[in-house]
Amino acid sequence: MKNNKIGIVIIGRNEGERLILCLESVIKAKISCIYVDSQSIDNSVFEAESRNVRTIVLDESVPINASRARNSGFQALVDEHPGLEYIHFIDADCELDPKWLEHCLLEFERSKFTAVVCGRLHEKYKNKNIYTRLCDMDWYVEPGEVDACGGIATIRCSVMVETNGFNEQMIAGADPELYFRIRKKNYKIICLPVDMGTHDSNMQYFSEYWKRSVKTGYAYMSKMILGGPRNPVFSAVLWGGGVPILTLLLSYVFSKLFMFIFLLYPIQVLKIYKNISIKKIHPQYSNFIYAIFCLVGKFSEFVGISRYVFNLFSSSKQRLIEYKEK
Repeated sequence: MKNNKIGIVIIGRNEGERLILCLESVIKAKISCIYVDSQSIDNSVFEAESRNVRTIVLDESVPINASRARNSGFQALVDEHPGLEYIHFIDADCELDPKWLEHCLLEFERSKFTAVVCGRLHEKYKNKNIYTRLCDMDWYVEPGEVDACGGIATIRCSVMVETNGFNEQMIAGADPELYFRIRKKNYKIICLPVDMGTHDSNMQYFSEYWKRSVKTGYAYMSKMILGGPRNPVFSAVLWGGGVPILTLLLSYVFSKLFMFIFLLYPIQVLKIYKNISIKKIHPQYSNFIYAIFCLVGKFSEFVGISRYVFNLFSSSKQRLIEYKEK
């Protein structure tokens, strides 16, 4: 595909072989692209430059995060190619579907109010283990107009400029926060029922899943403080902190009978399972496992929320929350 209206920004840090696969999938598109590296200690920069992909390495003068990487890549690419109208953002652990750019361009041409277009992102090795299966289910977004999607999406350049791009103060949750601001300006975010690419989470251990959920909780709190939805935070605080703390306290002070309150958890699992199964997208077994981990994730999300609050009141420096074992 040759098109001077659209460019691609790749962001990554220590992605190794996954970056190589990402670069090769993007190069095949034959359009302007740039790779933004966040201080990798592997051969990431060499791999990109050896393929003649323009590369930027972020310095550490200010905190490094995905928002800063995306904004830096966007600015560099539009400065070099001022005629660009759209930018596709992709992470280095993903591969671009060869037909995606054609699909998203057609959607943008349908309406000038469409600001963001995303599609179906699949976990590349979804059957590798339970965690990759959960990731694949997480990537699903109902086709049509949506409130938000992930950071892997195609965005209209003029809207990026109008909204000042991603919030670089946020170490998690910057994607939906940007989409929240975009929708406030009456623009639309559209999810197409077509493949956008694949993702390789490479998650193998529960510890990685836990850290990923901690990051999710941190993101929920960040978004709520900035005017985002409150329900995800309240849910995590209730099930991840409130119910267990209250139950243990009542059981210790009054009677062990209060331990029966923990029966609320299997009831909640069945409720989540029922809501997921209505959509009939995934096998019932996967839906049940997903429901269990949705509730398990509340505990780690509560940790992430607590970490945000601690940082807020202690003025501690925010640090990236990384879940992948390098």
